[in-house]
This record gives sequence, structure tokens and C-alpha cells, in this order.
Amino acid sequence: MRPSSGSTQSAVPLRTRSRAMTALIALATTIGLALALLTAAAPPAAAADLLSQGKPATASSTENTSTPASAAVDGNAGTRWASAFSDPQWLSVDLGATATVSQVVLRWEAAYARAFQIQTSTNGTAWTTVHSTTTGTGGVQTLDVNGNGRYVRMLGTQRGTAYGYSLFEFQVYGSGGGTPPGNGIPDPTATSLEAANGPLTTATYTVPGPSGYGSGTVTYPTNSGSYPGVVLMPGYQGTQQNLQWLAPRLASWGFVVVNVGTNTLTDDPESRGRQISAAGTQLIALGNAAGNPLSGKVNGTLGAVGHSMGGGGVMAALRDDSRFRAGVPTAPYHPNANFSAVTEPTFFLTCQSDSVAHGNTYAVPWYNSMSQAEKLYIEVPGDHLCPMTGSGNKAKQGKWIVSFLSLWLRADTRFGPFLCGPVRDPDKNNTALVTRWMDTCSF
Repeated sequence: MRPSSGSTQSAVPLRTRSRAMTALIALATTIGLALALLTAAAPPAAAADLLSQGKPATASSTENTSTPASAAVDGNAGTRWASAFSDPQWLSVDLGATATVSQVVLRWEAAYARAFQIQTSTNGTAWTTVHSTTTGTGGVQTLDVNGNGRYVRMLGTQRGTAYGYSLFEFQVYGSGGGTPPGNGIPDPTATSLEAANGPLTTATYTVPGPSGYGSGTVTYPTNSGSYPGVVLMPGYQGTQQNLQWLAPRLASWGFVVVNVGTNTLTDDPESRGRQISAAGTQLIALGNAAGNPLSGKVNGTLGAVGHSMGGGGVMAALRDDSRFRAGVPTAPYHPNANFSAVTEPTFFLTCQSDSVAHGNTYAVPWYNSMSQAEKLYIEVPGDHLCPMTGSGNKAKQGKWIVSFLSLWLRADTRFGPFLCGPVRDPDKNNTALVTRWMDTCSF
């Protein structure tokens, strides 16, 4: 059930209307109420997994050896696949097993497709078209599709320029592909989620040569398998210590977490957003590379958590970088920003006595403007430092953050009840714990 806006609709006596007009109005009201009920009754789909990252890719041709097919699925926006300068051309990725495909994101270089199809196949030879257009515009195209297959390809039939077809990234989202959402994680309970550590053992790794940000420490599950990546971003004058409490909690519940230090302690929120993106890029690259402890552990799906200006940076990353599929801005600060275009699931955690970035000034207006996103807003007692290491109720905050990111980055619906419904109600209704709660339940 979505939160009430506080307004209600009541019948108005019609003294001068005819019976026919009265009947029409009554019918329209009934239809409107029925449509509203149908809309509320249909829960939104969980965010899909990025299935194509690092998977084998092939193409009809390549322009040269520096533009291979694999460059379009490596998670690096600085590399690209490019084809020969002729029609038709195609790029295909093998997901490893049959998957349900729900979205395809095309990140075109200047050489784009005017006409193309997205196709799926179970065997790599017989293809089913799930999207077709003759009016492609290039840039970043996010396509909602509905299909099944082990193989997914872009078939270009008309180039938009005199050059070939060129993609920085070809991203296929969905479920399946041989990677179950649970990934060996046991069923969560309130007790296990409120503990300092989850069920998986973890280790740490210092990022060698951070690119685009100051420093990075990765906490990751030592178990086999691949996991979503999460970037932690501190606030103004903050360091990795700001959110250090959260790194092992998230990692022990199945995330590869890079806790970053900024280029300078005074970097503004927009800069922090760019650094979040840079850290995500390097995390994926480390997962794709051999010879380091993260090899094979990052599945390409990304999320972010940030405090204060870092929370503003999370919002900027969600707005600007579609690789980030969910975010948790805590006590977020970003003056004069408009985030109405953010459509990814967002959890605002704010502090009741915050004199620096009160929710009423920043988070609440953003929450209200994001009409297309799944949202959670929790205000708790405390000042601006309440989400930081050493402050606030970390058992509850950890439970909420782990549950939110598990739901939206892994599509693991087992965590949903801790945010929506009777299981969460003891938290929501405890005024000593929560001073304001808003959501778009049911997730």
C-alpha cells in the first residue's frame, strides 16, 4: 500500500444536475476507484540482475583489434566494440544459461544504429525479436523487453553514420542466467539481520592505484560466487571511517563493498557522485581481471551508500549512471539539486535533529519529486552524525540497509518483509526508534 497524500475524495451534492448527469458522474467515480485499486494491487517488479557483465561476446565483425566484442561487456565505459563499415552487423552475448530478459541498455559511441533489433535465442542460431526500431537516436538507450534465452544480440540493419556500429556497453538485465538471487545466503531473520555480521565470511583488499577517487578498501565474501558491488562514500571532511561499520555487514550478506576516500576532504556532492561512478568502474574491472582476490566476484550490478555530501553524491550517481540500480543516501546534502529524474529504488535515512541537512530541506523534497521510483524514507532520532560509525542504532540501520539492497540489487524478495508489512511494523510504529516513515510499499 502506498502512503496517503492526506487528501480524500468525497461526494458533492448535485442540486441542479439531471439524473443522467448524476449517473454518469457516479459511473466515472466507480471506474476511477476501480482503476486506482487495480493500480495499487499490482506490486512493482524487483530490480533485475545485470547478466551480461564479463560473459563471452561475439560479433559479426570488428573494426580493428582494439575494438573487440568483449569490450562491450567489460563494464568499462572507456572501451568499446566497433564493427566494419557496412550493414548488417551484430553483437551477441552468451549469458551461460537460459535467462528471463527484462531490459537491455545500449551505450552507443558516435557510430550508432538507426535501425536495429534486440533478439534472444536458446541455441545461438534461431532468433526471436523482442525489440525493433527504425528510429534509433544513439546515446544511451534503455529498452524494456520481455524475452527468454541464453543468447542476446543487437542486430543492426541501418547505420546512423557513415561508420560502423559501436557500443561502449551492451548490458542485458533479467533473472536466471545460472546465477540464483540467493547465492547460498540463508533465509534472513530479524535477529540475524540485526547482528554485527551476516552469514558469510569476509576478507579485505586494498585497491591498488585508485582511479578517479582517493583511496579504496574492499570488503568481500570469501565464498565462491559473484555478488553485486556497493560503493560507500563519506561526507564533507569525512574518511573511510565514516561508514566503516557498514562494510562488513553488507559483505557478510553477499555484497562486494568498496569503502572509498575522496580526492580531497572538501569535494562537493557532484564530484562525489563522479567518484562513486569511478569506484564502481574500477570495482567491476577488478572483478573481471585475473590475479587479484576479487576476480570473478563482482557480477556487474552496482549500488551506493553515502553520508551527507556523500549522500548527495549517491543521488547524483543514480541520476547520471544507469549502472547503479539502487542507492541509500543517509542524511543527504546537495543544495539546489533536482533529482526528479531518478527512477531507481532509493532509501533515504535521515536524522530528526539534523541541523546540517534536515530531511525537510533535502531528502523529503527529493522523495516527493521522484514519481517513478520505489522509495523508502526513515527518520530516526539523532543529529547529522546518526548514520555514521559510532552513532545511532546500528542494529536497526544495518537491517534496513541490508534488506533494501538485497531486495533491489539481488531481487531477493526474502528481505522485503523487513521493509514492508507486519514484520517491519514493530520498527515502524516504535516512536522511540522511528520518528517518520514513508514508503511505496508493497515492494
